[in-house]
Amino acid sequence: MNPPILLIDYSRELTLNGTAVVRFEAPSSMKAHAPIDLVTLINISHSMSLPAKCPTEAPSPSRLDLLKKAMKFIVRQLDDDDRLAMVPFNDQVIEDYTTGLLEMSSNGRMAIEKKVDGLMANGDTAFKPSLEYAVKLLDGRADKKRVGFIVLVSDGLDKQVKWSDESIALSSIPGLLRKYPVHTLGLCKAHDPKALHYIAKASYGTYSSIAADDDDLVSKMVEAFAVCLAGFKTAVAVDACVDIRSGSLQITRIDCGGYTLRAASGGILVGTLYAGEVKDLVVYYSYRTGSWSRGFHTSLNGIAASVTYKDVPSRSSTSIITETCSVSLPVHVADAGSPPANPCPPHPVVLQQMVRFKVVDLLTGVLKEFHLLKEEAGGAVHGKEGDDPVLQAVAASSLQRKWAEFKQSDESWNGAPRNFVDLGGLDKDVSAMVGVLKQGLGAGCVYSWLSSHQMQRATTAAGLPQQTGRFLTPAMAAMVEEAQRQLAKEASAQDVGASVVGRRAVELLDGITKRFELWCKVDHDLPPATSQPSPHQEDGAAALALRGDISRAKQHHIYLAADQAIKEWRSFLASVENTHGHGPGK
Repeated sequence: MNPPILLIDYSRELTLNGTAVVRFEAPSSMKAHAPIDLVTLINISHSMSLPAKCPTEAPSPSRLDLLKKAMKFIVRQLDDDDRLAMVPFNDQVIEDYTTGLLEMSSNGRMAIEKKVDGLMANGDTAFKPSLEYAVKLLDGRADKKRVGFIVLVSDGLDKQVKWSDESIALSSIPGLLRKYPVHTLGLCKAHDPKALHYIAKASYGTYSSIAADDDDLVSKMVEAFAVCLAGFKTAVAVDACVDIRSGSLQITRIDCGGYTLRAASGGILVGTLYAGEVKDLVVYYSYRTGSWSRGFHTSLNGIAASVTYKDVPSRSSTSIITETCSVSLPVHVADAGSPPANPCPPHPVVLQQMVRFKVVDLLTGVLKEFHLLKEEAGGAVHGKEGDDPVLQAVAASSLQRKWAEFKQSDESWNGAPRNFVDLGGLDKDVSAMVGVLKQGLGAGCVYSWLSSHQMQRATTAAGLPQQTGRFLTPAMAAMVEEAQRQLAKEASAQDVGASVVGRRAVELLDGITKRFELWCKVDHDLPPATSQPSPHQEDGAAALALRGDISRAKQHHIYLAADQAIKEWRSFLASVENTHGHGPGK
């Protein structure tokens, strides 16, 4: 759709405002596979021993049991030349179960999986010690050409550090978080989404909220891991920085979401880019009209964007790409009484990104109010089941009200239909957030949505429709599909294995039952024994002795049958474990 002709009075100078989007895209594929170094920080505090399902339901595996399954997905998806370190922690690093950076050859995989199997939940939660350990591990590498990443998984509350700009400004934490991107995953509804989102945002990582129960918890964890891993393995650039300038237009503001605008240089630090990623930055500008002569002018030129970055895997050379953008607008300079109300209507792409960033600001404001309310309510508002449901209901009402006001009053939102821009997805997302908060399931989905749209990168958010699909690169989509296929295969194998186990158990028990029934028949067919004196006392004594012998033989025979059945059962379970990957208690 072409914008309307802008009618300008040549005899007057006017200052008009406009908006543009600077879009930059990473290459769609890598030149070659670049090995990565990944450190996984696994919270094994006491809460990880809690059942994954609601306590009122049937017994279920613990959160840690399910996390162990998901961790093995990471181990199997990494390439042989990738390196992985596992760092379990509670309020300190559990060094007995940590590993160095191990190459994912068969020996490395076995070593990691053995450590994973041995994890036990205990203690409180603190993030800083594990983050310091991970950074030290990556800083200590002899070869730093590999891109380093950190994944932090937690279901708990950090009781040592209050994660906010005000609380940690003078500490070593800001410098710590600028070293490597930390991608955080919050498990179940009692985790602290504010802290995990803060860590992710400050380090240029992402935060995903995984508040599902039981088997769904495994699938959501694996899905979140798949999204992260696919990005890590397809990193094509690091230290990327975008510079936006203009000689003829006055740039008044650049909205870059969660990326840092460097005031001194004017550059926007983007960091690591994955193959196929697209980032949009909204540029607000103004311009003067008095220098134009009469006639038609077809464009306003003047926004120049350049990108500097280091290639992966070499990381040694710095590339600079400069593109000059033009802001196209049909202009007719003539006599006009007054300028139009909207002299430079945004392009549909610009309009869509403007609204997204406005929604980010709206949600940020709602969350600030929510946490102020928590502070006013005191400390007893976050327990084993997460934030107080009453406070969540208040936040839901506030979000619902502010969202209705936004849709009614915002010019960009109301202009979307006229520009054929569909913003229905945003409306569904916010409505879903309201629903999640009303159910008392926590603010994690709101923070995860924020993380995704601030960094313009895929995240997983429990309770939101198709959240993972947004910003998904082809590699991410492929790995998520592979993860789902593996989970389905394992579930099918478990069903088959359970059926086989059940049949074999019936067979073994049936064998013991038949032997017992046989001896019962023998016992029934014997003549009755009596202890009363009779002319045939010797015959009675013999019958009594015979019954005793038969009883002992029966017990011995049934014991041997049961012992043999137990041996066969154990041998059978071992074969099932090797074939299907599970036993009856797994």
